[in-house]
This record gives sequence, structure tokens and C-alpha cells, in this order.
Amino acid sequence: SLELLQDPAPMRTTACVVALSGASVLRGSGVAVDQGNTTAQQFTFLRSSGTANATGGPPDCGDKYDKLPDFTKEYGATLTNTVCTHPGYKTSCKVFDETLQCWFRKMVTGHCDDLPSLFKKRNKKLVEDCNNPDTDHLDIWMTHFTEAEKSYWRQNFKAQADNSKLFDTMNKLIPKQLLCSTLHIVDDKCVKYDAVRTQ
Repeated sequence: SLELLQDPAPMRTTACVVALSGASVLRGSGVAVDQGNTTAQQFTFLRSSGTANATGGPPDCGDKYDKLPDFTKEYGATLTNTVCTHPGYKTSCKVFDETLQCWFRKMVTGHCDDLPSLFKKRNKKLVEDCNNPDTDHLDIWMTHFTEAEKSYWRQNFKAQADNSKLFDTMNKLIPKQLLCSTLHIVDDKCVKYDAVRTQ
């Protein structure tokens, strides 16, 4: 069984869509979309108050960018374009960019629990698989995550996704992109560069 994602199967099916006209931002929203045809017109939002999650509080994003190294924000800005190369997910990733950067800041604030970079060992294959539309999140999890990284994921991301509507929805709609981002961040030494390294 796969513990990182709460229920892998529904992510390959059509999600229930609830419309709310005029919604254009993600903050405080739950998002549902037909994943078979991910277009801007299909995005609908179920807005909750403020940035509240399922249990009444925002996800823990760690330190704000102004408290992190100067280049950190520049690196965060490159995440979406790096991992969202499949046309069917570009809009999804734009919607979740802010939430993805929230997870990124959380990782950097905690120094990724000192997980070692495996850039030299896996980067070439990781980039190939992350860009390959025929691989999915399960492939990334089983092929590239070490046991230590799986443990880190469960303790840090999944623990939040169990209670955070934003993290949970991102986890369900762009799981592969989320996992690829996580490994890039670890391999970029959490982080010591101003952009995601792909070569």
C-alpha cells in the first residue's frame, strides 16, 4: 500500500466539481477538476473563509521569504515551470503555485531534516521521469524516493495534508509534480541555488 497519498485511485478519475463563479485565486479554496481535460474553464472553486483548512487553520508554510536566504524566493519561482511540463497540468500548477511554494518554504525552514542530496546519482533519471507523461506519481514514489525520504514525506507533508484542505487537494490533483518538486528541493541541498537544477 502507498502511504504518501491518502487514496491514489481517485486521482485517476474525474473529481466532483462544484462551481463558484468569479473565483480567480486559490487562497482558502478547495479545488476540484476533471483531470481528463484540465483547462482553465473547468477549474471551479469551493471557497472557505480566509485561508482556513479543514480543521480551522492555514497550513504551516514555515518562514516567510524575507526570513529565508535571498535566493530562496528566486528558486521557488522556478518550481512550477520545472515540474509542470505536461500541457494537461500547466493550468493546475498555476493554480497551486502558491501552495507548492508554501510546501517549499516549509521544507527549507526545516532544512529538509538534513536529508542528503542525491543529485549526482538520480538527477538525470528523475528529470526524465518527471517530464515523461507516461510515468505517474506512483512511479516517482517507488523509483526515486529513499526510505528516509518516504519517512520525511509522511511526517511532514502527509501529516499536514490529513488536516489541510489546500495541501490535501494539491496532493490529489498534482501528485506527480508535487513529488518531483520535493526531490528537486532535496537534491538542490534544500536549497543552495537560485533555480531548480535539471542538469
